[in-house]
Amino acid sequence: MPAAAWRIGGAVAGPVAFGCRLCAAGRTGTVVRVVRYAPHWSRVCVRHGRWLLDADAEQPHEHLDVRHLPEVAAAQRRWAGVARRAVRAGAEPERVFALAHAVVARWWEQALGWERESIWPRRLHQVAGGNAGTELERWRIVGRDAVVFPEVVVVADALLDPGMAELVWVDSGAGRPRALPAEGGSAAGSGSGSGARGWGRWPRRITAVR
Repeated sequence: MPAAAWRIGGAVAGPVAFGCRLCAAGRTGTVVRVVRYAPHWSRVCVRHGRWLLDADAEQPHEHLDVRHLPEVAAAQRRWAGVARRAVRAGAEPERVFALAHAVVARWWEQALGWERESIWPRRLHQVAGGNAGTELERWRIVGRDAVVFPEVVVVADALLDPGMAELVWVDSGAGRPRALPAEGGSAAGSGSGSGARGWGRWPRRITAVR
C-alpha cells in the first residue's frame, strides 16, 4: 500500500514567500493570494516596489512598501554581481549571503544603544507606513530583513576580500574572522540571529565599500 508523507515546502525547495498580487493580476486577470519559492536576495518586486514577506498563515502582511527606499531594489541588482564574484572565489553564494546576514543581524541586535544611528530607523518607519509608533517592536521583527538587506549585500561583498572581512568581523564584535564556506563544503556560522531587539548601524568601515 503506497505511503505518503507531508513535507514543508520551505524545507524541500527553500524559503517560501508571498508573491506580488499586482504581478499575478497582470498575468492572470485575477487578484488572488499567491506564494512562490524565493530566497531572501530576490524578495523585491522592482516593478511595484514591494518587499515580499515569508509566507505564513499568521502573517497579516504579504509585503512591505519599499517604493521610497530605492537602495533596497538596488541591493537586489547588486547581489547578482556579488554572487558571481563568490563563485569565482570558490565560495557558495548562498552561504556567503547567510554568513553576511548573520553578521548584520548581530549589529541589528546590538544597535539600540547607538544613539546616532539614523539610516535603519528611517527605513523601518518607512516600511511601517511612515511611523511604527507604539508597534515598534513588532515592526522591528517584521521589517528587519527588508531594512538590513542593502547592508547584507555590502557585507557579503566585503567578506570576499580577506582584508575587509577581518574588519567586518572585528566591527561586529563576533570575534575572529570565519572562513568563507567553499563550494561543496559546510557553512561556518550561518545562523540568522534574532530580530527581537536593536536598530542596526551602517559601520563606517563598511561604508567605504558601498
